[in-house]
Amino acid sequence: MAGITGWFGGREQDASLASMAANLDRSQLSSGYISAITDGNGVAASAGHAMADVAADVVADVADRDGILAVIQGRPRWDDSDLSKLAEQSGFAASVATAYDRHGPDFLQRLKGWFSVAVYNTRGHHGVVAIDRMGIGALVYGRAGDGAFVFGSTTDAVRDYPGIQATVAPQALFNFLYTYMVPAPTTIYSEFKKLLPAQMIRLSDGMAETRFYWAMPYTKDSHGDMSALSGQLLDVLKAGFARTVAGTHASDVGAFLSGGLDSSTVSGLMALHYAGQSGDSKTFTIAFNEAAYDESRYARIAAEHFKTDYHQFIPTPDDVLALAPKIAEVYDEPYGNTSAVPAYYCAKMAREHGVKVMLAGDGGDEIFGGNERYTTMQRISRYGDIPAGLRTWFLEPILNLPGVGALPVLSKARNLARRYAIPMPDRIYSYGAFAGSSAADVFLPDLAAAVDADAPMEVLREAYNRPDGADTLQRMMHLDLKATLADNDLRKVNRMCALAGVEVRFPFLDDGVVEFAASLPSDILMPGAKLRHFYKVAMADFLPQEIITKEKHGFGLPFEVWVKQHKGLQDMVRDNIAAIRKRDYFQPKFLDQVMATVGDSQRSALDGVAWDLSMLELWLNSHRAG
Repeated sequence: MAGITGWFGGREQDASLASMAANLDRSQLSSGYISAITDGNGVAASAGHAMADVAADVVADVADRDGILAVIQGRPRWDDSDLSKLAEQSGFAASVATAYDRHGPDFLQRLKGWFSVAVYNTRGHHGVVAIDRMGIGALVYGRAGDGAFVFGSTTDAVRDYPGIQATVAPQALFNFLYTYMVPAPTTIYSEFKKLLPAQMIRLSDGMAETRFYWAMPYTKDSHGDMSALSGQLLDVLKAGFARTVAGTHASDVGAFLSGGLDSSTVSGLMALHYAGQSGDSKTFTIAFNEAAYDESRYARIAAEHFKTDYHQFIPTPDDVLALAPKIAEVYDEPYGNTSAVPAYYCAKMAREHGVKVMLAGDGGDEIFGGNERYTTMQRISRYGDIPAGLRTWFLEPILNLPGVGALPVLSKARNLARRYAIPMPDRIYSYGAFAGSSAADVFLPDLAAAVDADAPMEVLREAYNRPDGADTLQRMMHLDLKATLADNDLRKVNRMCALAGVEVRFPFLDDGVVEFAASLPSDILMPGAKLRHFYKVAMADFLPQEIITKEKHGFGLPFEVWVKQHKGLQDMVRDNIAAIRKRDYFQPKFLDQVMATVGDSQRSALDGVAWDLSMLELWLNSHRAG
C-alpha cells in the first residue's frame, strides 16, 4: 500500500523526510522509498511491499524536472498519448511534472486509474495535490509551524514532520463512534484534514484552495433501452477488468469470493480473462460456523460455475484476539469495522497460496444500485406520494392517536410517517446507535463542549447534496461512494491486504466501468425499487442463477455473537474499556452501559460499540496519541 509524503515551502531536512516515509507503512513490509529534496521542498514515495515484488506494478516515483517537483504513487495511466509515451521513457513523475507545466491543474482531467499525487513549481511557488476519482488513494494534509504545507498518505507520515501539532480531536472521537471510522475530510487530529475522492488542493504563494476536479456524470436520460444497455455491460466489465490486471500473470492473481453478485462477477471475469494460461484462477472465501453469517455455499457455487481453484478459511474468536492489536497498529486512524478481520485472513490465505495481487468486488453496489437501504428509503419516500393535505389533516392525526402502536397495520403506517418526516439523508442514519445522541450523553463535560453532535451528518449531507441535478437514488449512491466505499470499505481492504502482503485491485472502480454505470438513469438501473435489477438482468447468462437470486450478505463477522460467548473477547473488551476510562474522555455511565452489554445474552445496539471502543483504546495506545 504505502503512498506519498512530503512538504512544500518548508525546510530541507533529509532526516525528517526519511522518518515521514518510514511512517507511510506500519505493516513493516515496505522495502523502502525514493525521494527528492530541493529549495525547501521535499517529497517521497513508497510502493510498500509491492516495491520488492516483481509481480506488482505499483508506481512509486519522484522527479525534479526543470524546477517542478513531482511525486506519485498508485496505478495511474494517462488518457493522453504524448504523456503516456513520456511516462514510459522518463518515469511517471516526470510526466506529471510536464503535464502540470503544460496544463496546470487541468492535468488531472487526463489522469486515470488510482493514485495519490503532488506537484509543485519551486520557483513560482504553486502546485497541486490530489487523489483519484474513487478515493482508492489517500492524502492527509496540514500546516506546520514553519509555514510548510505538509502532506502524506497517512496521518502518521504527516505527524512526523518536525514541530507540527497533532492533537486528538474530541469531534473526531464522536465522529468515530457515529460511523466507526473517522470520515473525510476530518481526521483524528484537529490540525489535519483528508482529501475526498476526486478532490484537489491548489497551492499558490502559501494559500491553499480545495475543490473537486471531477464529478460523477449522472444522467436522467437513457442512451438506449434496457435490452441494448444490458448487452453492453459485460463488454464494459471485460474491458475494465483487462485494464485492471494489465501486465499481471494468472499465477499471481486471486480473487475475494463471498458468493455475492460482485465478487462472483470478478471471479468469473478472472476465469474468462485468464482462460488458456497455466494454472486455474484462484478464489478465496471466509466461512463461519455460525449459519447466519456463513455464505460459503454460494461462494462454492460460483467457484464451481467458473471452475476456479477454491480455498476457504474459518476464523475463530481466537483469530480475532490475535489480529486486533495488529489492526490498531497498521491503521493510521481508529477503525472499527469488524469485517476487517475476515478481509485480512482471506488475503493472508491467498498470500500463502502464492497470490501477489488480489481482486475485490468493492464498488459494485455503489455504482449499480445494490445497497438495501436504497429500496428502504424509496419505500418511505412513497409516503410523500399521498397528497399533503390528506396526510396533514386526516391520516397523521389518526396515526398519532393513543393506542395506535398496538395495531400492527397502523403502527407500521405511523413509523413510516415518522421516518418520512426526517429529511434525506438524515433519514438513512436515523437507525444508528448514536442517532439523536448529544455529546453530553457520551463525553465528559470538557470534551462535550468541544463537540458538535450534528457534525457527522453535515459531512454526509454534503456528499448527498453535491451532485447537480441528481435524483434520490443517484444521491444515495453518491453518498455511499464516499461514506461506504472511500471512507470505509476501501480503507478496510487496502490496509488488510497490505498487512497480509498482497496488492489489491478493484475492477468495478475502473474509470470506464464507473462512467458507464453513471450513464444509466435510475429508472433503468433500479426500476420499481428492484435492487440491482439492471445488473441482474444484464448478467443473467454469465452468473449462476443462485447468485442472481440470493439475498445480499458479504464478509460480515459474528462479533456480536462471539462476544457473548467467548471469555477471551469479553476480557479484551473489558480491559480496553477499563483503560479508556482512565483517559477521561467518556461519561462513566456510557461506558458502564457498553460494559453491561458484554455480559448480557441479549443483543444490543451497543454490542458493536464495545468493539469500536476496544479498537479506539488499542489505537490510542499503539500510536501514543491522546
